[in-house]
Parts: sequence; structure tokens; C-alpha cells
Amino acid sequence: MKHFKEKGLPMKKKRGHFFGNESGVVLVIALIMMVVLTLIGLASTFTSTFEIMLSGEKRRSTDAFYAADSGVNTIILRHVNFVPNRMNYDPFTDPLNTKPPNIIRAKIDFDPNKFGPPPAFSATSLDYAYFWIESVGNDSTNMPNRSTCTIDLNVLRLLPKDESITIDQD
Repeated sequence: MKHFKEKGLPMKKKRGHFFGNESGVVLVIALIMMVVLTLIGLASTFTSTFEIMLSGEKRRSTDAFYAADSGVNTIILRHVNFVPNRMNYDPFTDPLNTKPPNIIRAKIDFDPNKFGPPPAFSATSLDYAYFWIESVGNDSTNMPNRSTCTIDLNVLRLLPKDESITIDQD
């Protein structure tokens, strides 16, 4: 096959015409890089937002735990809160107990189903009274999804025989 001449120059066959013209390649690479960097930026934004939400929830749940724990500690501090045969007693109705903030509810119940010494413990000069303390603490936020923590604690009170209680042991 003969090549035709145009204006006296021989014509060459064009091989790899698609790759031969490289104009605009830098623009395409720059656009791809901008899309990749934008996606990385969006991912890091969403991740940091999620981490902030998690840390806020952790703070609220910790606040609720400390509130419930303070309710238990307030009850345990005064031995007069432990009166045998008294059920569903709210110790915060007593003005001598420290009044907690509105984020705490607590009660103490005498447990008539338990009596005698705990396992591996015995003293003949003592009587034993068992109580359940329940303290519910909330975080101090006014958010609709407040964190709540409930602490249930079984407490044993050792009583001298002369201050002992009358427990029906059927």
C-alpha cells in the first residue's frame, strides 16, 4: 500500500491514536484526586461527629451512675435508716438525711425472707437483719433520652442480741 503525499511530505500511519493525544489528562487526574480527598474529609467529619456523640453518652451514663451511687451512700451512712420490718421506706423523707437532687430516687426494704448468719459466718451474740437498697440515678440533662442507672444492694446489719428484732421464722 502506498502512502499518499500531501504537500510533498509522506503521510504516516497513526498508531495508538487514543493514547497519542495526552491533552487534558492532568485535569482528569486532578478531578479524581479532589473527589478522593473530599470523600476522606467527609469520612473524617462523620467519624468525629460519631465520637463526640459517644463521649457525650458516656458522660451522661457516668453521671447517672454517680447519682445512683450517692443515693446508696446517703442511705448507708445513717444506721437509723435500717429499721427491721419496714418496707418501701424512702429515707429522703427524713430531714436528717441529706436531700439528694431530683435526679435520685432511693428506697430501702427489710428482707423478711433472709435470716440467720451469712454462709461461713457465725456469731452467737448477734442477730442479723437483711435489707435491700435500691437507688435510681439519672443524668442531669433534660434530654428526652436520659441515661438511667439502677443500683440494687443487699445489706446485712449486725445487731446485738439486746437490740435484736423479732423476725417470724416460719
